[in-house]
Amino acid sequence: MAYDAFLLASSQLRERGKARLVIDGENLFIESAQIKNRWLLYTRVYFGEGYLPNSIRSCVSSSGVLRWQQTGAYLKLDPLTYSVFLFQEVEMEEGKYIPFRHHLSDFTKVAAEWREILHDFEQAELSQIDL
Repeated sequence: MAYDAFLLASSQLRERGKARLVIDGENLFIESAQIKNRWLLYTRVYFGEGYLPNSIRSCVSSSGVLRWQQTGAYLKLDPLTYSVFLFQEVEMEEGKYIPFRHHLSDFTKVAAEWREILHDFEQAELSQIDL
């Protein structure tokens, strides 16, 4: 992530408490959490276009959330669009570039993995339908 993007995001966070960045062609949103120096990162990892394959639906609980570990990132379903979002709350001091860049880099890697996993689930289910 370029330092200019960090400055833009920092400015947006200070003014509005939220920011939007585009990283590798994907929108990444950042919002301030209730606790000081805590931020909520989220991005869409699957766009359902009004339909959610059963294999993907099984990844998300009836409450619309899937956590795959005790703490950290989780998947959440938008029931209106059947899109799946990856969320993670992180702690980082405002104005610190290197920790900010590392958090975003780690988060975007996990998001890319989930996009691939959910795409593979979708393709596997579509191939079964075509048979």
